Amino acid sequence: MHKPWMVWLTVSLTAGVMLLAACGGGSNDRTKAKLRLVNASSGYSALDLRVDDTLTQGAVPYGHTASYVEVSPGDADSAIAVAGSATALLSFTPTLSKDRYYTLLAYGGQGALKQVQLDDNVGEPDTGRALLRVVNAAPDAGAVDIYLTGSDEPLASAVPLQSAAAVGAVGDWLTVNAATWRLRITAAGNKADLRIDLPALALPSRQIATLVITPGRGGVLVNTLLLVQQGSITAGASPQARVRLAAGVADGGAVAARVGSTVLATNVGSPAVDVYTLLPAGTVPVVVSVNGQAVLMPDAALLAGADYTLLVRGPLDAAQATWIEDDNTLPANANQAKLRLVHGVADFSAAIAMTADFVPVADGVSPGTASTHRLVNATTTASLSVTGSGRSTPLFGAVDQHLEAGANYTVFVVGPAASAVGILRKDR
Repeated sequence: MHKPWMVWLTVSLTAGVMLLAACGGGSNDRTKAKLRLVNASSGYSALDLRVDDTLTQGAVPYGHTASYVEVSPGDADSAIAVAGSATALLSFTPTLSKDRYYTLLAYGGQGALKQVQLDDNVGEPDTGRALLRVVNAAPDAGAVDIYLTGSDEPLASAVPLQSAAAVGAVGDWLTVNAATWRLRITAAGNKADLRIDLPALALPSRQIATLVITPGRGGVLVNTLLLVQQGSITAGASPQARVRLAAGVADGGAVAARVGSTVLATNVGSPAVDVYTLLPAGTVPVVVSVNGQAVLMPDAALLAGADYTLLVRGPLDAAQATWIEDDNTLPANANQAKLRLVHGVADFSAAIAMTADFVPVADGVSPGTASTHRLVNATTTASLSVTGSGRSTPLFGAVDQHLEAGANYTVFVVGPAASAVGILRKDR
């Protein structure tokens, strides 16, 4: 039904880390609970689990687990730490019962680690059916809708298996037909905002599994982990990236751009910043022209799950195109906004800088690059000023700008220095 190159990759586990329940080895003390750690945090490459001050599972990589360990339900004070560190990132006491199986799912970004406890003791469904529950462990993605469909079923007519799956919430068990499904996840209530499209999610007869949604590289797209109850883990990496065009050529130059087989623009006048387009990740050819004149571009290596801006800038007769990877993770403080600066000024080779309400936000930004994001206070009256090294007057200034709490913004400064244009764009 589906092509063999499906993007689901089964995590290889050696005999030493195979689950006790799956391989039948080890002791089976029925007075103890069985506990395992699953690392679903892309912010930490490896995590340790300590129970009752004893290292029980060490250096568990992202997307992996280790064997269940036996734990006394009454002595289960637990801590999760960076592998090899004695400093706990989280301390908690799980609620355990004897002779039962549990998963501790660690998720969240660096400095914001959380955990949720999963009960791994559900009875098998009928033959021909499978049980599936959803855990949204992608804080930057927000609430999402989950669709299981046939391979060719249009998303427009599909009904979500689960709607508005909230971050950190454990969904109810859902009974589905055993089959190989196409999995699509969108922003809650918005089918046009596709976060992942995996052609083949296999749910065999009588399987019991938890679908864990994990963060993609750019913060908007997502990955997945399929946790079989008391069994293996299968990782589903996003096969897509998001790309947008920023046309900033001097003198209103018209920009055309194609990335792989996807046309971003056929004749967009500068200045303009388009919305993101979803397209396959990987190494793809790039074709760019300005007023019909080709701009030399090498192939692009688009990383799965990442967001990019293709910036086309410079004078009409010497336009250049550069790639900028975009960080669209949400602000660490939901009461603030993220703000950065992109240097696209056509005839200004020196660095530029920016202030917001006279507080420095970016400096030393070279042509064709972006500054890192800075957290700024949310406001409806921001005063922005972009200056250039060695210039006596600002390149761009604006007042009464709206910076919304919990949002990401980029200021693009493009065109010739003598008449530079600033574009404040809300990225998400």
